[in-house]
Amino acid sequence: MESVSIPWTRRFCSSSCPCRSGKPAYSCCWKGNARWEKKPAGIITPGGNQYSHDACYLSPSNDCGTKITKEHFISRNVLARISGSLLKFEDAAHFFGGKPSVEIGIDAFSAKVLCDVHNSALSILDDEAGLTFSKMEDFYLDLTRLPAAKRVSHSFYLSSGLDIERWLIKVYCGLVAAGKIRGLNGTKVQRETLPACLLDALMGRSTLAGPLGLYYHSFAGQKRKSGGLTFATIQLTNGSDMVGGLMLSLGIMSFVLVTTELYGRTFNDPNWYRHPTFLFNVKQSGSRAVYLLTY
Repeated sequence: MESVSIPWTRRFCSSSCPCRSGKPAYSCCWKGNARWEKKPAGIITPGGNQYSHDACYLSPSNDCGTKITKEHFISRNVLARISGSLLKFEDAAHFFGGKPSVEIGIDAFSAKVLCDVHNSALSILDDEAGLTFSKMEDFYLDLTRLPAAKRVSHSFYLSSGLDIERWLIKVYCGLVAAGKIRGLNGTKVQRETLPACLLDALMGRSTLAGPLGLYYHSFAGQKRKSGGLTFATIQLTNGSDMVGGLMLSLGIMSFVLVTTELYGRTFNDPNWYRHPTFLFNVKQSGSRAVYLLTY
């Protein structure tokens, strides 16, 4: 989906693309008339043999490799960029059996849940997530400089919201496959309960229909902070103690992935955005910083 026209961003159309692909903007995400669209990763075709590896959560696709590899639930390149050596969990009972907050080393947060073929094929999503969250850290730094800016400055960053949605699906599926997500009573979410629609969306074969999918949360006056990534779960709204999805907070905004139709919250709050092109726009004393996620 193309963005609405953002007239002042015309200045970027003849420079390197704000998505940081390294390509000129006019041959990448610039769509003319001050509109932008970050093209998401397409359908992922692993190219494996007609083989189903029992230990790979993508085994239903019947195109696995013969080896199982160790997989970081949250891609190590993402963790290393934004979390240092520790990963923080809030409201962590769905992960760690009742503890309200947990910090663990990033190298310990991994398991053998994907075959080598699928692990390699999905690395394109890991790379995009790492780049996106790195850009968000840069955006945060831009915001902290605005009040002290002695000259007018402009910054513009662009990412694919659909790629972030697919990456979060990958995180969720990996956690479930490893038995890391459980109800407050200790009952583990079983790999066999992963909806086929999640696996299809992960591979790019389809898109999710509401209420499933990615939501962004941001609002005017939100306190800006840095310090890396905080991870949590959302609980079902039907009275059970089971998980309804994942929440990831990174400084200026939060991302929520709803993973089941049993999650009844409709997100009517205008500060929650699902799937539309989302614009984070900050102006101060003639300076401007913008982050755009297209869908």
